[in-house]
Amino acid sequence: MTKSIYLFFFTLISAFAFADDAPDYANNKYWAALPTVFDNADWTPNDTTLHDNQTSAKADVFFIHPTTAIVGYKSNAEIDNEKINQKTDETTIKYQASVFNGACKVYAPRYRQALLHNFFKRNSQAAQNAFDLAYQDVKKAFQYYLDHYNNGRPIVIASHSQGSLLAIRLLQDFFDGTTLQKQLVQAYVIGYPVQENQFHFLKVCQSPDDLGTIVSYNTFEMDANPNNFVHEYNNAICVNPLSWTTEKTFVTSKYNLGSLQNNSGNIIPNMTGAKCGNGILEIQKPKEKGFIPLLKSNYHIYDYSLFYINIRENITHRVNLFTTTKTNN
Repeated sequence: MTKSIYLFFFTLISAFAFADDAPDYANNKYWAALPTVFDNADWTPNDTTLHDNQTSAKADVFFIHPTTAIVGYKSNAEIDNEKINQKTDETTIKYQASVFNGACKVYAPRYRQALLHNFFKRNSQAAQNAFDLAYQDVKKAFQYYLDHYNNGRPIVIASHSQGSLLAIRLLQDFFDGTTLQKQLVQAYVIGYPVQENQFHFLKVCQSPDDLGTIVSYNTFEMDANPNNFVHEYNNAICVNPLSWTTEKTFVTSKYNLGSLQNNSGNIIPNMTGAKCGNGILEIQKPKEKGFIPLLKSNYHIYDYSLFYINIRENITHRVNLFTTTKTNN
């Protein structure tokens, strides 16, 4: 059997294998977060000044969660796996998606995510098939959101890690140079290397007041050089969440309004300063415990947590600016 025929049958078999598992987004169980349902996106840290304002929010956020299916050698996770869904809800929805509930109604679909091992062979056809299936679900969920929930409201796209890999495709398909781009408040495509040349019309954020642009960064400790083993970081977009610019000037920790300590739910101000390096965000080692890096220098799982309040205040500012601008026009 030739390689091309083998790949054809592999793709066909994979499609049939997951056909019965395809999510129906009319069913609430296929959403990790909806503004009309009590879920972990409604959570706020141990700070009485922070509130869940989804009831009165002027914009929506469509949040694509990262990989939470870590163990296993299937191509994609089962969407009804209770343990995986619980992990999704108690980690990324609680500690990442919740950052938007002060200014946005939160929509976060479940999807048949590609298992972690696909990232280590992401250039293979099998891994590409796995990511394609995951995107198929995300695209379907977003179309359902547009058809049934959006009603012309301003949209924020937000994501992390695998979610950001999929968000790139979503932005390309639905926003880049389309009429829907006019509804885009901002895109926070965090925790996966994004290149500016992946888009024709969407631009990179250059100030805290920019609208309809892309924020992206990947957090590492100072002097780390991930480009030695992951070349995609080279020249990737880096927008510093302490200044919301791409400038490579170091911004001190006094501008860090508050980091979320996930294990306690507390907000800690002035945790770390940061600057943009070559395709990565370089930070000082966090002052408090509870922020344990991967491979000694990679703070990937804290991309949102380290800058929780800065992100929260920034999206509130951009939504207010967006809605005011639209009203005046």
